[in-house]
Amino acid sequence: MSVLSLHDVTKNFGETEIIRGVSLNIERGEKHAIIGPNGAGKSTLFHLISGLYNVTGGSIKFKDKEIQNKKPYEISRLGLARSFQVTNIFARLNVFENVRCSLLWSSGYKYSFWHLLGRQKELNEKTLEVLEQIGLQDKKLTPAGELAYAHQRALELGIAIASGAEVIMLDEPVAGMSLTEAESAVELIHRITEGKTLIMVEHDMNIVFDVADRISVLVYGEVIACDKPENIRANTHVQEAYLGEVVTDA
Repeated sequence: MSVLSLHDVTKNFGETEIIRGVSLNIERGEKHAIIGPNGAGKSTLFHLISGLYNVTGGSIKFKDKEIQNKKPYEISRLGLARSFQVTNIFARLNVFENVRCSLLWSSGYKYSFWHLLGRQKELNEKTLEVLEQIGLQDKKLTPAGELAYAHQRALELGIAIASGAEVIMLDEPVAGMSLTEAESAVELIHRITEGKTLIMVEHDMNIVFDVADRISVLVYGEVIACDKPENIRANTHVQEAYLGEVVTDA
């Protein structure tokens, strides 16, 4: 059953067409990677799904509700959370406060201004549980802006899952990390997205083939292939479009 469906989605900036008729179905619980060369439109597609950009044409359905052109916070409250290429956290708040902020809406606090958060035992316990999941419990009082880069990315994942999201979108989650940091990040992604739907943009093909159940290849704003990893790896059209050549066995 599809949790997210795109039908003939287009996006123009002036006369320049960036996304050209993308149709895509993401199944509930699926780990789906979107790959493609630089400038293919991957981040633009993420922005359209998460509400940062309005679509020019087509429709996007999340749990059978049309979400194209809704505000990002409206989409988030429906159960879809995302990370960005550039880490997006509250740098001046500590790690604990970052995660607790994300828990407020999903925990039913919404626009309540009369609760003293320090006294909300259940809320604070949930916050500690999330910090334990992402391995940052020992840094809970550290200002988020002072964390190492890999820890900031882990915190961003924690913020996403704390929101109660069913679908998590990650835009290049290991970009800028060392090999060791990337391996730890992939382990964390496997752990925290268990039972959830994951949509990921990533350039590291080793990580893509390790994580994804299915891969879509975006080239010049169009999906040229969508299949299981082993079939994508062997697809000559993908090799030509993505690598610029057909890979043959020696």
